[in-house]
Amino acid sequence: MTDERRDAVAGAAVRPLAPQEGAAPGTAQATGTATGPADPDPPDTDPSPPASGPPLGPAETRLLIRAQLRTALGTGAFVMTVVTVLPALMVIVPAVARARVHGVPLPWLVLAFGIQPVWVAVSFRQLGRAERVERDLTRPADRR
Repeated sequence: MTDERRDAVAGAAVRPLAPQEGAAPGTAQATGTATGPADPDPPDTDPSPPASGPPLGPAETRLLIRAQLRTALGTGAFVMTVVTVLPALMVIVPAVARARVHGVPLPWLVLAFGIQPVWVAVSFRQLGRAERVERDLTRPADRR
């Protein structure tokens, strides 16, 4: 094995550099060599994840899309209901709109701190339902 090959295998290839002007004597810039990692082989990466089950056909894909769309529409309807009920509540009950907590209007506090946990819960529910639909559809027929 040659010295260059041994250095490359060890992970530090020595390659010549042109000395830089004004470099201090004895430094890597003045001597014209530098050590660094060898050019690695490109990693073997496959952009597609391994399939966990049999490939889906066009009919199964349509079923999956419809089921996940149905779940997403239900989640969207819930979100729209919450968003429209809050302003309606303030119009119907003006005392709620005028209420203040430590000088801050109550609707602002509800929007700032009360809605965020709802969004997080709804998003986790949506994710779980979509994954369950996909898992149930891709499970072999004999195990359903």
